[in-house]
Amino acid sequence: SACEKGGQWQQALELFENMWGERVERDTITYNAAISACEKGGKWQKALELFERKQGERVERDTISYSAAISACEKGGQWQQALALFERMWADLVKRDTIIYNAATSACEKGGQWQQALELFGRMWGERVERNTITYNDAISAFEKGGQWQQALELFERMWADGVKRDTTTYNATISASEKGRRWQPAFELFERMRGERVERDTITYNAAISACEKGGQWQHALELFESMWACWVKQDIISYNAAISACEKGGQWQHALELFESMWACWVKQDIISYNAAISACEKGGQWQQALELFENMWGERVERDTITYNAAISACPSVLVRKVGNGRRLWSSSK
Repeated sequence: SACEKGGQWQQALELFENMWGERVERDTITYNAAISACEKGGKWQKALELFERKQGERVERDTISYSAAISACEKGGQWQQALALFERMWADLVKRDTIIYNAATSACEKGGQWQQALELFGRMWGERVERNTITYNDAISAFEKGGQWQQALELFERMWADGVKRDTTTYNATISASEKGRRWQPAFELFERMRGERVERDTITYNAAISACEKGGQWQHALELFESMWACWVKQDIISYNAAISACEKGGQWQHALELFESMWACWVKQDIISYNAAISACEKGGQWQQALELFENMWGERVERDTITYNAAISACPSVLVRKVGNGRRLWSSSK
């Protein structure tokens, strides 16, 4: 257990195996601690191997055994294995609790199986298993990944009626669901409601809200949100910058887009292909072909790979007399691929 808590899964397994050589009986607690150590160490195969060995040694598998094994599969991205273990509990007459359901739901959600995740969420009511904040968060995230923004919002509102506390993760998943559904107003409203409920807003919150405004053509709101991050001591990352630059590009604000692009270097944020593409496209829409071409050329020096979007934006920005230059580069790039 000490090794498990210290994240030393190899030492935990070594001690576990030594018990056999020293003829010390291994019981349910021993197995559970070893399985949990493997789960925390991200070794789902080892966790499952130990779980199966319990049957051979006729050691009882309890709720903790299943919880650790399912969590190991969830962390390892093995949603099928997690679900198989979950269903097996019924045959083994082992009670499924909130932790078990949360681990199985999370495994399905992370595996992109949003229908399965929601089915598990619904089954909790029938088995009279309490649903907590984590349960709702996983279900909302499942709706978000499935593009079901209305259902995500409905579940979000239901939490209040069920007396379940909403945290940062809850809001982030719901805002992200609205963003993916191209519904900037609900996303913006949710962002504002966080202040009233005294829920902390982090980088993920801001990024989702900025992206929602960007997709909704609300460049002013996107820029306001981006600039407020600094005042609120929230770190701006590459996603924050790219979303804000893209919002300015879509709003025809090439000056703002370039200002943001240039400020990335000073803030120790390295521009990537998305940053360059958005900035070049902003210059193209603003009729700034010299700036677009300069950015295009800089990508080579910065070792940022140029793709079809990059070339299309640069070619569209250039006057016809210069198209040949970029076009030749495009052919060279294509042949090198």
